[in-house]
Amino acid sequence: MGLERRNPVLSRHRNFSAGFTGGVELISKTVRYIRTYFKMTRLISLASYLLCLAIPILASPRPIVIWHGLGDSYNSDGMQRVAALIQEMHPGIFVHSVYLNLESSQDSKESLLGRLDDQLAFVCDQLASIPELEHGFDGLGFSQGGLFLRGYVERCNSPKAYKLLTFGSPQNGVADFPPCNARDFVCRRRNTFLKTQAYSQLAQESITVAQYYRNLDQYDTYLERSGFLADINNERQVKNATYAENLSSLEELVLYLFTEDETVVPKETAWFAEVDKKTGVVTPLGERQIYIEDWLGLKALGESGRLHFCSIEGRHMRITNETMIEIATKYLGTEVTLETEKGESMEQQETLKEIVGYVNDILNERLQQIFAAVAGQAYM
Repeated sequence: MGLERRNPVLSRHRNFSAGFTGGVELISKTVRYIRTYFKMTRLISLASYLLCLAIPILASPRPIVIWHGLGDSYNSDGMQRVAALIQEMHPGIFVHSVYLNLESSQDSKESLLGRLDDQLAFVCDQLASIPELEHGFDGLGFSQGGLFLRGYVERCNSPKAYKLLTFGSPQNGVADFPPCNARDFVCRRRNTFLKTQAYSQLAQESITVAQYYRNLDQYDTYLERSGFLADINNERQVKNATYAENLSSLEELVLYLFTEDETVVPKETAWFAEVDKKTGVVTPLGERQIYIEDWLGLKALGESGRLHFCSIEGRHMRITNETMIEIATKYLGTEVTLETEKGESMEQQETLKEIVGYVNDILNERLQQIFAAVAGQAYM
């Protein structure tokens, strides 16, 4: 004490040294906290990256729905062969074969007899109840099954169909019934009955083929009494805009025609073409009002390059394994990320963001306290 009184310069020097030392310590603390801050930031970024790697965002082939043809069944050898080929080409893909009845022989019978509006409503509910189809599917329709799957897209489309491939399907209906062997009197009597009674109430409510029979010689009667096709093709005066909206939402509509088809008459119906039975003149889809006025969204598909006309050499439904593999390779197996997994990922990432924000707030608050302390010391 006495020395300080005798030497005021030394006292001021000691005070300055103490202040200087304190300032250095504060600056050192500031630097340490800044370093800690950036380390934490890098760790948080690394944690974010690792968490994203750990989140199960799963890519898998888009599921397939198959609808069989007239007289066939959902679990027939043919349908099982198609499913197996697709699964071989795209491992892990989910394939569902549409059924009207789980008993095979009854399913086959109901493809011949039944009210199509009721059957389509049943299938809409069926597909909506399958969890694997929740995020959509690609559809393959064989013969009349292709017409019915198009009906599904137009009327329901939930779950959504992304691609639709049809094979020898009566998209413009049938103008005649399959020819019969000269000695097959049962077949001939059946065809005679169908031609004369096709537009009766009984036929339109119970016979499958009758409900997509389209006879241009009886066109007004067809428009009035058709139980299915006239509606699904939007041919009546009042159009259903939803049909065009849903069908035009497809990524691709692929129409296959069999070059020697004698079962679906005319064979050009597979391409939505119209054939004059008397002259044989074929009016392609692009020249028909259904396309020009875009009753179904076909024009929208065509002008955007999403409508494809393809052919398969041979008779009705004669598809080789090689052809099926080629088709499956070209059009099926699109890799998709499940939306549910995306949703879970986004939720986890939002939680992580909240944690990062909380840590940042703490660090920023602490840094502000340190800088305030340094500033206060500087002005002391």
